[in-house]
This record gives sequence, structure tokens and C-alpha cells, in this order.
Amino acid sequence: DKTRAMDEDLEAELSASKEKGKGGGYSGTGMPGRTLRLLQLKLKSRLGECWRVRGSRKGPGVVPLVVVLVTLLFLTTSFLWRVSDVDPGYCKGTASRDEVAKERYTIVVNTFKRPERLVKSVKHYSRCKAVDSIRISWSEGGEPPRHLAELTTLPVIFDMHANNSINNRFRPLEGLRTEGVFNVDDDILVECSSLYFGFQTWRTARDTLVGYNPRIHSKNSGECKYGYKQWWHVWWGGTYSMVLTKAAFCHHKYFQKYTEELPRDVWMHVHRNKNCEDIAMQFMISNLTGLPPIWVQGSYSDSGVMDFKGGISTGANHYDKRSECVTK
Repeated sequence: DKTRAMDEDLEAELSASKEKGKGGGYSGTGMPGRTLRLLQLKLKSRLGECWRVRGSRKGPGVVPLVVVLVTLLFLTTSFLWRVSDVDPGYCKGTASRDEVAKERYTIVVNTFKRPERLVKSVKHYSRCKAVDSIRISWSEGGEPPRHLAELTTLPVIFDMHANNSINNRFRPLEGLRTEGVFNVDDDILVECSSLYFGFQTWRTARDTLVGYNPRIHSKNSGECKYGYKQWWHVWWGGTYSMVLTKAAFCHHKYFQKYTEELPRDVWMHVHRNKNCEDIAMQFMISNLTGLPPIWVQGSYSDSGVMDFKGGISTGANHYDKRSECVTK
């Protein structure tokens, strides 16, 4: 009777776990371990009853053996599942040109006179899945720190620019092997699993921007002017109209279009003000495709948020300048 009652309790708990999984979706954590423990307990209750010898207090050592085998089977299956999650041809040197173009992406780091952050950026992104190479937009003049290539087995390439312009981050890249590009500032580190999720999302919508920093603009009442809103407006209102390219995926073809087809007065406005290149890129892509950007949630650190010593986004009148860009 005790065994039957225990079985009924386990059945109820298993059913509750399954129903919970149906409602919230499988997150990849929590459920397998819980279910396995319940199965182990159930095996103990049933096999213990079958193998118990009359008059003895314990059955033979079959039950522990079965439990161990079930545990090993679960761990092996979990390991094989993780291995199968790796992209085909992901191992270095085994991917075809077409696989590289579609199944990997290039990191493009925008940096300016912040060497310690650049080092952290290269170290971090070199560990992330499906990264083909790291390109650094270098507008500082002088010799770049080529020793950064020693920090990783991935190619680290400096794209040298003769003039200092914030537009340089969107200049076409020679010798690029991938279609997908992850644009990122040197002060932002996106956690690797979040980055890969963003890449997989972009692969389903390759003609638009996919990023981690949504923003919204609005039209000022009674005026032919627009306002650029801070991030909390997105949080409060639940809507956004753009994602910032300080951490966003896009197709490399838009680098060519930005450089060659963006209206000259827009390009010059961005150059003179050292601001709004992300707004210009967002407007250009949406104008070309009619598609909205895609915001993906992710875990990342942004050390530029607390940079009060020259960071563009922390300067005086930053939001006024951004609002002017949207209006123009």
C-alpha cells in the first residue's frame, strides 16, 4: 500500500511537471534533472518491490545498478545533444565557403583611443560561437596594436582609415568571408549565448537590423519636429522604432549602400556632429526594405553607460542632437 501510494504521488508530480512544461515552454534547464530524479525514485519503488526477497529487509544490488545506468544514459544523451547543436562545418578548417558565409558572422568593433576596452572586447568575442573573424575599425592614426592577434586563434584584422569619421564603421570590408556582421562598440560585451541567439534570429530576417538596444522616436505635438526618446520610454510603452548599431547584426551589403547611396548631406551631418550614424543606418535600411528592426533580449554589459569622460552618449545635449537627427 505504501508503494502504491508513493507511485500515485510520483505520477501526480510527473503530470504536474509536464503540464508546467507545456504552459511555459521548454527552457533547456530545470525540467530534465527534475524528471530524471522522479524517474529514479519510481524505478526504486517498483524494482524494490519486485526484487525484495521474503523475509529480507533489502533487495539485492540491482536497483542501484539500474539507477546508475539510467543516469549515465541521460548524461550521454545530454552530451550528444549539445554536440549536435554545433553548426555544420563549425570546426576550424572544415567549412566550405558557402557554409562560412551563411553560418558564421564577423565581429566589427568600433573603437577610438580606449586600448584597455579593445583588449577586453577581442578576448571576449574570440570565445563566442560561430565567429569567423574580428575586424577593428581603426581611425586613430599611427600603428595599431597588432599584438591583439596573439590573444586568439581567430583572424584579427585592422581596417585602417586615413580620416577620423564615425562613418568609418560602416565602410565596406575587403576580404570579408561572411554575409552577417555584428556591429559593436568597444565598451559593450554581449554574453556569448545571447550573441548566438541574436545571430540565429538575424538568419531568419537577413534584410533588417537585429539588435539588443531598442529606442523609439515620437512627433512633437503641433510641430514638424521629432523627439528621440531614452531607453525607459521603450520599457514603459512597450514599443520601439529602431535598434542601435552599437550592438546589432546586419547584412554586409548595407555597408556598401551606406557608403555609396546614403544622401551626402546626411553623411556630412553625421561626420560633423560625430553622432547619429546608427539612426542613419536604421532609416536607410527601413527605407530600402520597408521592414522594422528586430529587438532581441540578451545579457550584456555596457561600460559606456558610466563613462563621463568623453563618451558621446553621455555628452551635453546628446538627446537634443539625436532629436535633430531624426527630424532632419
